[in-house]
Amino acid sequence: MPEDNIELHLGSFNKLRELIHQKTGITVAENRKGLLESRLRGRLRETQDTSYSGYLDRVANDAAELQELIDRITTNETYCYRTPRVWDYFQKEFLPAFCEKNLPRPMRAWSAASSTGEEAHTIGIFCEEVRQNAPGFDYQVFGTDISSRVIEKAQEGRYQGKAIARLQREQPSLFQRHMVGNKEDGYSVRPDIKSRLTFKMHNLIKPLVPAQKFDIVFLRNVLIYFSSVEQERILRNVARQMQPDAVLIIGESESLTRLDTDFNQVSPLIYVLEPD
Repeated sequence: MPEDNIELHLGSFNKLRELIHQKTGITVAENRKGLLESRLRGRLRETQDTSYSGYLDRVANDAAELQELIDRITTNETYCYRTPRVWDYFQKEFLPAFCEKNLPRPMRAWSAASSTGEEAHTIGIFCEEVRQNAPGFDYQVFGTDISSRVIEKAQEGRYQGKAIARLQREQPSLFQRHMVGNKEDGYSVRPDIKSRLTFKMHNLIKPLVPAQKFDIVFLRNVLIYFSSVEQERILRNVARQMQPDAVLIIGESESLTRLDTDFNQVSPLIYVLEPD
């Protein structure tokens, strides 16, 4: 049985950094060696590897283990109704403006770093509120993430504790109308919403396949894990999947100001594509 105090030597650390960047585009900073050790220590116990170099050999020859590595090192903290001002904009400005267009198709939203699905389900809740009160309006919500583990949780869509606390506290009527369950077993959205949610694995540094067009893209709290070069690459990929008048929403700690992109900021966190 490997010891808990196996050291991640500099050579293996740099190989791990290179592998993670190659496969995900995520840049692991030179000062995050302790983070990688803490994320992978338990996995080495499970695989019976006695060194990080031995674990690297395993990853190189096992696609399933590579996915396990990605699952372990990606950060997936999220919860419903995160950053209320984003949802105020979505509810009070974006959705009414979309309805005014009276398009003969559903509104399509992409939660592009969906993690365990709380954001996509929050999108669905606000859209369902509109659907029940605006004849002709319909919607589809598409969630993607690089981690297979969190996609499984998103597809299950059952939440409790911190994941739903803010939505339950600050939007009690919406919560009561559109979620079912209990504190012990967890809550999930009603079937009308769930049937309009789709989740799949996707690496943001690669084009979305099959290509799709969205009216709004939530790309929140993920760009910070990439270098500026990879951020621009991701944003080019995202722009290709957006309708000409679509909206992009980013995270509170992120900015596109110094990046070479096709986006113009219209208000904090909110961007639109430059006109052709």
